[in-house]
Amino acid sequence: MPLKFKKNIILINTILFLGYASISHADECGVLRYLANKSNGVAVTGNTCKTGDDIAVGSEFNLMPGARLWFKSQAIGPDAKKTQGICQNRSSKPIQISVDSDKQPWIKTNGLVNCNSWTGNKMNCGDSSAGPNALSCVIAAIDAEQQPKGLEERTTSVRMRSLPTMGEADKTDSSQDGAEPDKEQIVSAMQPDVDLCRAINHTDARVEITWLVETNSRAGTVIPAADKTKNTDKPFIDCLTAVIKDFSYPQSSKAVWLTNRF
Repeated sequence: MPLKFKKNIILINTILFLGYASISHADECGVLRYLANKSNGVAVTGNTCKTGDDIAVGSEFNLMPGARLWFKSQAIGPDAKKTQGICQNRSSKPIQISVDSDKQPWIKTNGLVNCNSWTGNKMNCGDSSAGPNALSCVIAAIDAEQQPKGLEERTTSVRMRSLPTMGEADKTDSSQDGAEPDKEQIVSAMQPDVDLCRAINHTDARVEITWLVETNSRAGTVIPAADKTKNTDKPFIDCLTAVIKDFSYPQSSKAVWLTNRF
């Protein structure tokens, strides 16, 4: 076989291989989305995706002690459902979680041997420093009817009356006394995230939180009711605080205080 012909065959095979690798990479890129605004103490390594918070198969989440990871799946196909997940590191040591599949549950732990299998979309791993719940992960489907796109696309349907900021109650017109924003739709849209916070912390505690929604449609100040909470509720409160601060609120011309018992 002539040398030139052999070189052409090698070139064609190389092109075909690179094309296949490119298609394979495209399929595996963006399997998950990393929700950085709600996560803390997490570093991502080995990610080959170049857009936004998309995460590729082969990526690794590195969770520092006390870290909390939030992620969301990408729904593919007309019948596919989006799901959201959360992992909490209670160990005194860093924990690595790798994205090893494009199928649910997508992730597995690296270096932890005392892990149970995924049951009811939950997984726990133990170690010597934190006992059986050194790492907990929970996954849940996102109900489109219960969580209608964070309300940011339907702000006209939510009534957000402006309330005075703390210390300005005496400046409020008497006709507005006692007026409160209609928070039911907001809290309802938050509920899937709240449920994940409750599940990951294995708690039935009820906590009261007050927060200020700024005119930029984001929550600034978040204040738990100190006299009604316990130290054991702190991880749950921290998780709720992340949810409250990440949420996109309806537009309001003035800052609005909200209070809810979660």
